Order: sequence, then structure tokens, then C-alpha cells
Amino acid sequence: MTPSAEPSSSPSPTASPTPSPTPSPAQHTTRYEAENAALSPDGVVAANHAGYSGAGFVDYANVVGGYVQWTVPAINAGKVTIRLRYANGTTANRPMDILVNSTVLAPAAAFGSTGTWDKWSVLTLTVTLRAGPNTIQARATTSNGGPNVDYLEVRQ
Repeated sequence: MTPSAEPSSSPSPTASPTPSPTPSPAQHTTRYEAENAALSPDGVVAANHAGYSGAGFVDYANVVGGYVQWTVPAINAGKVTIRLRYANGTTANRPMDILVNSTVLAPAAAFGSTGTWDKWSVLTLTVTLRAGPNTIQARATTSNGGPNVDYLEVRQ
């Protein structure tokens, strides 16, 4: 018996190219040490607790409005992840407003107890930066002041 091909009324499949995903731009993380940032007049750079990076950390005074402010450049406008490393050796939350370019984006963000001033934790937020220079400020909202702040990391 010889095989025979019979015409078919159904269309034959054709190969179509599979679209390749567009690669996203490479992200990078930049660390901005708090001791190199602009501080409110009552903020001090200290090094009397272990575990910090760089040359020290910022110790907020126990007042409303104390701040640490960084200038962060961005090549493109868009969302970025920021990480604030802090220590809070009290049992009380030390909330801070997080401002980007003078706009409060995270009101009274919680900086809870870390147990001791030598134990550090990280608060992570997503914020939007504009292309060019940006200011990111962590400002104390209670008379307890802010926690000790070690650094700001920006992933963009």
C-alpha cells in the first residue's frame, strides 16, 4: 500500500516569530550616608552605638521637625525603592514624615522599636522621583524625635 496525500480544507499552520521581551534597564542601588546629609540644626552625627555603616549615624533631638535631608539625582523620572536604615532603642514608635521634593509621600511612617540602639532595621518605601536632582527628607513628627538614622539607599 502506498501512502497518498489528500487535499485538506483546513489551513496549514504557519510559524510566527515569538516576540522577545524588552529588557528593562539595569537597576542600581546607591547608598547615601546620613552623616553626609543636610541636618536640622538640632541633629547631630554620632558614633556611640555599634553596627552603623560609614562614619556614624544621625541622632535626632527629641523635638518635632528634626530632619535628615538627602539630595538624590535621577537620570529618568519614575518610581524607585528607598530604604531607610534606623535604630530605635526605645519602646515607642518614632514616626517620621517622608518627603520627596517637599511633598509628604509617607505621612507618619512608623519607625518602631528595634529593641536596642545597636540593633538596626530597615523601612522600605516606593516613591516617585523626577529627572534631575531630588530631595528626600525624613522629618520627625513627635516630641520623641526620630530614630537614629544610618543611611538612605535608593534603587533606581
